Amino acid sequence: MQSRARRAGDLGNSHAPSSQDLIIGSDPWSPIQLYSVYRLILAGIMLAFGLSTNVSLQLGTFDNGLFTNATNSYLGISVVGVFLTHFRSPSFSKQVYLHTITDIIFLLIIVYSSGGLNSGLGTLLLLPVILPSVLRPGQGSLLIAACTVIALLTIEAYLQTQQQNSSFEMFHTGVLSFFIMIISWLAGSWFENASKTAELAKRRGIDLANLSQLNQSILDQLQTGIVVLDQSGQLRHLNPTAWDMLGQPEDWRNETLQSFAPELHAHLRYWLDKVSPKVASYDIKHWKTTEFTMRLSQLGVKNQGVVLMYLEDTRQQREKQQDVKMASLGQLTANIAHEIRNPLGAISHAAQLLSESELLDKADERMIQIIQSNSKRMNGTIESVLNLSRKSNPKRENIRLKLWLNDFINEFTVQSSLNRKQINLFMDVADASIQFDPTHLHQVMWNLCRNAEKYAKDDVRKLHIDIQGSHPSHTRDIMLNIIDNGKGVPTKNIERLFEPFFTTSTKGDEGTGLGLFMARELCLSNGSTLEYVKLPAGGSCFRLIFSQSNLEN
Repeated sequence: MQSRARRAGDLGNSHAPSSQDLIIGSDPWSPIQLYSVYRLILAGIMLAFGLSTNVSLQLGTFDNGLFTNATNSYLGISVVGVFLTHFRSPSFSKQVYLHTITDIIFLLIIVYSSGGLNSGLGTLLLLPVILPSVLRPGQGSLLIAACTVIALLTIEAYLQTQQQNSSFEMFHTGVLSFFIMIISWLAGSWFENASKTAELAKRRGIDLANLSQLNQSILDQLQTGIVVLDQSGQLRHLNPTAWDMLGQPEDWRNETLQSFAPELHAHLRYWLDKVSPKVASYDIKHWKTTEFTMRLSQLGVKNQGVVLMYLEDTRQQREKQQDVKMASLGQLTANIAHEIRNPLGAISHAAQLLSESELLDKADERMIQIIQSNSKRMNGTIESVLNLSRKSNPKRENIRLKLWLNDFINEFTVQSSLNRKQINLFMDVADASIQFDPTHLHQVMWNLCRNAEKYAKDDVRKLHIDIQGSHPSHTRDIMLNIIDNGKGVPTKNIERLFEPFFTTSTKGDEGTGLGLFMARELCLSNGSTLEYVKLPAGGSCFRLIFSQSNLEN
């Protein structure tokens, strides 16, 4: 996604003819092309008036032959000038000085051949004198103005010696010369200052565009999701991390936050109404799957500025905490193996030796069975904890979920009391893939299905298990629900369901209370989550949520 700032930065680095071009327009050739048309029309008009019998115009009255030759030549040069400006050759600067100097020379000749300024042609010199000051201000334009004034005064002085003009005409020429110099100097100074200001503004614009591009590049590289919104919830910017966390919405620039993240929009409205401009954080579960922390801050004035939203994936933090917990658990289990397992082995061995005695009555045999049974149960608990700590570093592989689940269901029905018709598989996304340790996933699914078989129904023949896979819209996660039609988990036990050594079994010799705890820990180790969802109609639903970061497209 190329931003406007990046495009502006690219344009800022493109070639521009000069700083003065910012004053006169985007195309610097336009004024000189327009001027070439003007001089062509002017030459044609003067030639037409020169051929007219109307003597009141006083054109060519002093030297008609010179006037005719000058206007004819001026018309021809004007035609050539039109073609030069059209093909833009030679360069712009050369044409500015070429056209204006040529015009001044021919206009001075026409003024001389018409008897001086009493012909009314003196004012025509203003435009070619001022034009270089506008298009190329500097000492060159002032030099042209000075030479024009000197030439004009020289012509008028010569005409005075020829007794063609009165002294008043000389005064008129002096005023016009002074006016030409002042206008040329003022125009040059103003346009030079304006050019410097425009150049500075251009550089500032390029700097701002580059800075905006740099800011966006930094935002796009951040692992934290960044969302910029206005007060109505309309998106201004969405960096790739936030775009991925919000389910990769299509055409998000034309949508509001509410359309694909209503829970974020609800917290945004509350924050704008109750908390803004203070910074606030909220824990969000996007479409009941993706978990992250949202932090809101105000940019600019309240009710007028924009809102900056930070999205942080809590799953990554949870994985780091999981690594620390598994390391601590590994150290704990090593102590358990040393402090408990060896004495437990001695107790079990002693019970085995006692069972071989021929002097035991039935009461003693029962006591020995209790010792051996509880020794095995305790050893099984220790083994479970040891196995959990050993699997702290999962070996994730690409798993085609639907194919894998079909194989698992077939295997489970062979080794359990359920038949194939009692387990149904529904997958909304047939080609969904996840990155997960196959051994861990097998252990999690086996534990959940085995619990349903043992505890959901008193009569296992009436049990039905539905495994439903889906990919909710506007999320980056795949959801897998394992639902049974049993009696469900009592409300009082739901909060403790995933605690270690907690069990709902009423039989003292069944279960260690580590099955669901281990299942959830294995999911966390693989970057996924396991939770229990209470169903209004009864039954149990265990939900596995696989993060998009573990999906392989």
